[in-house]
Amino acid sequence: MVRINLSIEEEELEQLDKISKSENISRSKLIRKALEVYRREVERKAAENTRRQNIEKAIEIQENLRKYSRGWDGVSEIRKWRESR
Repeated sequence: MVRINLSIEEEELEQLDKISKSENISRSKLIRKALEVYRREVERKAAENTRRQNIEKAIEIQENLRKYSRGWDGVSEIRKWRESR
């Protein structure tokens, strides 16, 4: 494990100490847990952003296909194909 120096406001340190005392864990462990929670949240937001971009791209492709097909009705075409069999 690596040691680092951290500068925080005195009020934040007091809050950190209250939480670490109530959780019965050290400051260091509390900060490590907080960093882990933060990292997971950043990763979740990045994944959500990627998902949203993929959905927007799929919608754009669908809209372009709709414009390109100019009223072509896939359901009707499938029905015609089934009836012709």
